[in-house]
Amino acid sequence: MCGVQYKLPVVMTLNTHLHPLHLAALLWVAGSTSPAWAQYTERPDRIIRAIVPFSTGGTNDITARMIVPYLAKALGQQVVVENRPGAAGNIGIEAVAKSPPDGYTLLFSATASTQNPALFRHLRFDPITDIQPVAAIAEFPYAIVANAHLPVKNLRDLVVLARGNTATLNASSGGIGTRLSVELFKLRNNIRAEVITYSGTGQAALAVATGETQFAIMDISPYQPFLASGRVKILAMASQQRLTMFPDVPTVAEAGLPAMQAGAVAAVYVSGKTPAGIVQTLNGTINHVLALPEVREQLRKQGGNVEAKTVNALTQWYRREIQIWKDIVTRAKIPPVD
Repeated sequence: MCGVQYKLPVVMTLNTHLHPLHLAALLWVAGSTSPAWAQYTERPDRIIRAIVPFSTGGTNDITARMIVPYLAKALGQQVVVENRPGAAGNIGIEAVAKSPPDGYTLLFSATASTQNPALFRHLRFDPITDIQPVAAIAEFPYAIVANAHLPVKNLRDLVVLARGNTATLNASSGGIGTRLSVELFKLRNNIRAEVITYSGTGQAALAVATGETQFAIMDISPYQPFLASGRVKILAMASQQRLTMFPDVPTVAEAGLPAMQAGAVAAVYVSGKTPAGIVQTLNGTINHVLALPEVREQLRKQGGNVEAKTVNALTQWYRREIQIWKDIVTRAKIPPVD
């Protein structure tokens, strides 16, 4: 081990209002007598990198920059957000997968972590052994958003336009998750649409706002400034329930089309060989941050629902999601990317 240390007392003094499960996890961490744990009983001694595998302005980036200040305060060490876009998120994920397993390199990622293994034939890392889930942050249901000038009033109008349009509509994609959501929507409604891929959801949202593309299926957060200025409109939510911040926007099923669920779970990951003690410490710390009312409210305003999980529950979810998306890609006959 490298002798790097985490200062648990800093975290413990902040946890008077933790959920019992989160508090128990931290107490277990602090009370462990394992030599591996002993090296992490003091404050981290250098800057922690929070890698976002996409460019600025998207869900991954917004979520990371929202959480990082609280995480830094809890750990007593500076945490710096580092955007590493490219290859649909694989460059940033690989950087974490191949980083030293010491808790000093974190990955803030959503759908790319669970869906890239389904679409890429040759990843330069093993998503099971090289990546360790740490903590879930929030679930962001996807919305079907269109350019304000597109001649549609609702989701059914969009489907009719896509079916009858001689020129294929363009749909923005800010990553694998948003691309697969559009592909699923196309299959279920028998429509044509050309998916245009951008370096992140921020750029994908901008494309819809400017009319470069006509619609997209992704989370609300990158659209916030364009909704305020009236440059885009929400047609429906790809979720089981309406979003509380947009109570008048129907779900896909309520719009009279085949029900569809799509969304992103923003989570934190580390290198696969990171000691369990560090993983548990980070999980407890992040779950404490998520329990803060101001953090929950900030996430809600971005269209997110807090999704705190234990390490074990998140790991099971992560592996299950990878398999689910592999099955969907196979059924949809989407060719893998080399």
